[in-house]
Amino acid sequence: MSLVSLVIFLVLIEIGLRLFGVDTFFQNRFFVLNRALDYPDIFKKDHNLFWRFRPNRTVSSRFFIGRTYHINSLGLSGPEVSAIKTKPRILALGNSCTFGWGVPFEKGYVQQLGHLLGGAYEVINGAVPGYTSLQGLRFYRLELRKLKPDIVLILFAFNDHWAAASQIPDKAQKLPPQLVLDLQNSLARLHTYRLLKKLILSTVETSSDSLFDRSAPVYRVGPEDFRKNLVALCNEVRSDGARPILLTSPIPSLERYYLPGYKSGLHRFHALYNNIIRDVAKSEGVDIVDIAREFDKYDNLFDDPLVDAIHFNARGHRLVAEMIYQYLQTH
Repeated sequence: MSLVSLVIFLVLIEIGLRLFGVDTFFQNRFFVLNRALDYPDIFKKDHNLFWRFRPNRTVSSRFFIGRTYHINSLGLSGPEVSAIKTKPRILALGNSCTFGWGVPFEKGYVQQLGHLLGGAYEVINGAVPGYTSLQGLRFYRLELRKLKPDIVLILFAFNDHWAAASQIPDKAQKLPPQLVLDLQNSLARLHTYRLLKKLILSTVETSSDSLFDRSAPVYRVGPEDFRKNLVALCNEVRSDGARPILLTSPIPSLERYYLPGYKSGLHRFHALYNNIIRDVAKSEGVDIVDIAREFDKYDNLFDDPLVDAIHFNARGHRLVAEMIYQYLQTH
């Protein structure tokens, strides 16, 4: 009777939390530590990839700032991917920029590229928000190579030079066994569990800002590891008989978007990572589409760079799609 009473009590609490819309959201800027907890309706924890999309759902939440996206059975954004390959495939690897965060699904550059190609290719969006080059490499190795792409577009940088959780780079992060994570993923569906986690973490977790060591920052993927990941990814794509194409990562131009004299450590470090992408393309003989340099010619591809200097707008996505399309037509 005690057990039955406890179950009934917990069920009533769960129903009450849902009916009254109690906010169980807990924001943490350190992706590896808390991504799935922040948005458990969208993400689930994964031992190798840290987090991934929950499959088979149409999602709209504060994470997507009002946008709605469909996640297919493979945990990828977009329509289902057939097990039978009927035409050449282009696979786009990357972070939230490639995913198309902040713009309507059909306005993302992956979808627009497919339209420009007129159905000659099946274009698959393999990007996941927050992913670094390490996660992209692992995702390709573990799952995406099975799709047998003919061309793989590779766009990483921003998350690689994001501050590491607890000063531990991605390559050294250790997650519990998948069995434990699966239990957490199941419990995360319950509002009661989410609220309990929020209350505990709000009490015991150190402020996010205090986790940054300003004097000696540790990045999720340091410059040398970024280079190694890109080289390894390009080599593995080639070994599968596919063609890797590196893309540089655009950022709002200091001259075109900001007041004279504006200083930005983000821009300085981002330039370093873009130069690594260019150097890898040159040293490894890999194709490259230098999106960042082309973006520097415009002043209308980011809506509010002081608030968000990462995600370009629909005009920016259109330009990226056109650049890749033109490159494919001439190379």
